[in-house]
Amino acid sequence: MVSTLKPYLTALFILLLTACARQTVEKQHYFLPAVSSVAESADKLETKRLLQISEVQLADFLDKSGLVLQLNDITLNQAKNHVWAEDLRRQISRGLQSRLNRQQQAFTVVGPQTAADMRLSLEIHAFHGRYDGLALTSGQWQLKNQQGEIKQIKRFEIKTELNQSGYPALVRALGENLDKLSAQMTQQLQQLP
Repeated sequence: MVSTLKPYLTALFILLLTACARQTVEKQHYFLPAVSSVAESADKLETKRLLQISEVQLADFLDKSGLVLQLNDITLNQAKNHVWAEDLRRQISRGLQSRLNRQQQAFTVVGPQTAADMRLSLEIHAFHGRYDGLALTSGQWQLKNQQGEIKQIKRFEIKTELNQSGYPALVRALGENLDKLSAQMTQQLQQLP
């Protein structure tokens, strides 16, 4: 009797294993937190100089769809089921443009398609979570005039502690890092002649 049940038990066991293996984890898609922009009148825009944000340059390990976690001092892991809802370059560029327009009055910040008096280039070397509960953003930005002369070069490293664990908290903390970066840039922009 046991020998006649053995094939059925084996088939049932395999069926259970494949059912467990087929459980799919739903992908979660994330946008960086937006900053509500303040509408400006047309005459106010005309009196400001234009600042163009060039296309953001990302480190190779960030130029993927998955959010990145640093697991220890030498290991990075890219999430498979926690991904950016849109290209990270575009999200950073749009978020920085919105934040700078809100925080400072010296320039109207525009995208890469618009010619401008000054050009802001941004390289992002780190934009990820760390094993110690911090969100890290680092890199360098350059400010050039219309002739291509470099007016300022600044390196930055910004860390924000996650207020709880999980990817949503990481994305919010990375948004806070963008807030802090735009505040640093605003200080420099307001000092320009």
